[in-house]
Amino acid sequence: MNSRKHSLLKFYGIFCMILLFSATSSFSQTQKFNVRLILDINEGDLTNVWVTITKGGATYRTINPNKSKYSVEFDLGGEYLVTVTKPNYISKSVIVNTDVPGGREKDEFAKFDATISLNKQPEGQEITYTQPVGKIKYSYPAGDFDFDTEYIEQAKVMQKKAEAAPKPKPKEETPKPISNPIPVEVKQPEYKPEPEKPKPVVVVPDVPQKPIVKNKASRVIQRDRLKITVVLVTINDVVYEYKKEEYSWGGVYFYKNGKNITEGTYEDETE
Repeated sequence: MNSRKHSLLKFYGIFCMILLFSATSSFSQTQKFNVRLILDINEGDLTNVWVTITKGGATYRTINPNKSKYSVEFDLGGEYLVTVTKPNYISKSVIVNTDVPGGREKDEFAKFDATISLNKQPEGQEITYTQPVGKIKYSYPAGDFDFDTEYIEQAKVMQKKAEAAPKPKPKEETPKPISNPIPVEVKQPEYKPEPEKPKPVVVVPDVPQKPIVKNKASRVIQRDRLKITVVLVTINDVVYEYKKEEYSWGGVYFYKNGKNITEGTYEDETE
C-alpha cells in the first residue's frame, strides 16, 4: 500500500513538472517584431540625431544612435510612432502597427528593414510634415509584415504640399554687445532738490466704451482619416478663422488665419 502511494505521489510530481515546463515553454515562445532602422542623413552624419518611439502617446523608447543601422524590437498587438529628428533637418515619422491575426502571436516573422532619410531644411525656411510618411503593418496577402502602399501614396501627396509651401524660419535675435567704457572720475556739482510744486489736477472726461459684439459660427468637414473643425469668430465686424485638424493616426493641429497656434489659444479664443 505504501509502495503504491509512493508511486502515485512520484507520478503526480512528474506530471506537475511537465505542466510547468509546458507553460513556461509556451510563454517563452511569444514573438516580437524586429525592425532594423536604416538612417540616411543627407549631407550630414548622426550627430544630434534622435529616434523617439511612442505608443499611445507615451514614450516607449528614446535612442541616440551611433550607427546608421539600428535594430528595434516591438511587442506584438500595438501601434507605435517612430520619429527621427536632427537640428536643421526635416523631421520624419513612421507608423509601426504590430497587430497580427489570432493564433499567429507565437509565430516568428521576418526581420524588417525600414530606411528613413532626412533632408536639410531650405535656407531660411522650415518644412513640417503634418503626418507620418510611412506605415508598416501585417499584410494578409504576404502573410508577414510589409509597407502599407496605399498610405504611403497619400503621404507623398502631403509631403509635396508641405515642400511647396515652406514657412519662413523664425529669426534668432543677436544680442547687442555691451560696451565697457573706462570710467572717468568727474566731480559732480552739489545737488539741491527744488521744492515740490503742486501737481495740476487733470480731469479726464468719461468716454463711453464701444460695446464688443462677438459672434461665432462653426462647421465640421470630414475627410478620409481627417476631421477638420472650422470656427469663424466675428468681433466688431472683424472675422477670424480658426481650424482644428484631427488625424486618424493621432495628430492634432490648430490654426488661426492659416498660422499654427497652441491648443490653449484655440480653446480660449473660440469659447
